[in-house]
Amino acid sequence: MVEYKRMREEIRKFKNINDVIRFAKVHYSKSTRSYRAKIFNEVIQNRQVNLERFEFSLRLSIELSCIFISYKTNFMRRFIKYKFSLAEEKEIFIIIVEKIYELEWSKQLDNNEFEKNDFRRYLAYKYDYPYIHIYEYFRLFKYFEELSEDTYGLSICRNFYELIILLASKENLYIANNIFKKEFGNIKNLENLFLDGYKLEESVFIEDNLRTVFKGKLGIKFTDGLFVPRAYHILENIFRGIIESEKSKDKKGEILEAYSKDIIGEFFKDIYPTSYDNKGNEQDLIIEFEDKILFVECKSQNFKSIFIEGKDATQTREKHFKEVIVKACEQCQRGKEYLLNNKIAIYYNSNKKKGRKKVLEVNSRNNKKIFKIAVVLDEYLDLAELSNRYLEDKYQDTWVVNIFALHKILWISNRINGINTFFEYLEYRTQNNLGIESIHCDELAQFGYWISPNYHIYPQLGMNINIVLNNGFTNIFDEYDSYFYKELEKELGASNK
Repeated sequence: MVEYKRMREEIRKFKNINDVIRFAKVHYSKSTRSYRAKIFNEVIQNRQVNLERFEFSLRLSIELSCIFISYKTNFMRRFIKYKFSLAEEKEIFIIIVEKIYELEWSKQLDNNEFEKNDFRRYLAYKYDYPYIHIYEYFRLFKYFEELSEDTYGLSICRNFYELIILLASKENLYIANNIFKKEFGNIKNLENLFLDGYKLEESVFIEDNLRTVFKGKLGIKFTDGLFVPRAYHILENIFRGIIESEKSKDKKGEILEAYSKDIIGEFFKDIYPTSYDNKGNEQDLIIEFEDKILFVECKSQNFKSIFIEGKDATQTREKHFKEVIVKACEQCQRGKEYLLNNKIAIYYNSNKKKGRKKVLEVNSRNNKKIFKIAVVLDEYLDLAELSNRYLEDKYQDTWVVNIFALHKILWISNRINGINTFFEYLEYRTQNNLGIESIHCDELAQFGYWISPNYHIYPQLGMNINIVLNNGFTNIFDEYDSYFYKELEKELGASNK
């Protein structure tokens, strides 16, 4: 008989992560991988459905499930019959997830190398998934289809329906080889998306970032079957595998620019991509809307390895910030100054004077309102959310946002009161309200706060008081989620008829 009460008490008394991992190894080696997969995946699926009841980190539960599933079943279980309770086992797994989070959180809090903002970044980076909707992944993989085939030997987009079945089904939570072959055997090179479980060592969780190990992978394969964590969020692994590959180095910038143009083009008609001023300086996107001009610069560089302990963390962060965010702000500012310093600002389709054609002409005397946006593909945490804390004065009127948050905010703004709502928010976000930050470095929470009845409640400058926004302010985007789930169903349904 398994003494679950004693086990719960034991786990809660542990003082370091190594002890929890050792306990988990002994405990989970007593059951089959098939049974463990049922425990882990039911917990993961419950966490996604019931956010109010389950608040533990989804990412951590998925990463731990991948470590714990890899343990070999102890041969002694053949002679000892354990009476497991699925409900109790699910609770034990949740307690383990929560305990490891608590120990890691307190360890980093005591780490004097971390400044306040570093700690917030750390928690958001390590324990949150980026807020990318499943439909957004579907659209992204369309743009990255060629790179997907180069990287994995298969098209993620064309096989998206089958991959969703893998990631969402409540059946076969540990997929036997014969079932996998029957259901998915027609997808060429699908095995490239799985990690060999016998090469996975538990030390990767303690000594390394498990995301590096699982980059490009959906799950783990063993001799008797496969384990796939049942959450669409792990499509991030596949996306990372593409954009962080050497093959994408010279292509992803243009792809992001095309993706951004199409996303923004849903809301604006007059968009001018890749245009050049008189001196041949490039602007990624220029948008005309009524009395407004919007300069948009797109950056696709990855923001990773930012939490190395010590001085390296600061240097790495500053390097990325200058190479990506500051550079985008400089390019936006260059467009603004060109417009202000010329009575007639002319843009061309080429940086070569010979044979170029005029694509846009703006009369600066018309007193256009000028806006600047730096669009990033990666999540830059509070370096994007609160970038004006770190920028020079002349760049602080630039809004830095990732492309996924930008689309959600444009879409919801348009539903509220037309696209002018978006420009009202844009003006608000460039007014240096630095006392408002979200607990997860989330631009969506900033918008949710702005649109809520709390609007206009700001901490006064100089009082050293901050408002920290929780996840509740992102509920306004539930409508977006619901709408695009239906859109995904329509498109996948049409493509599989």
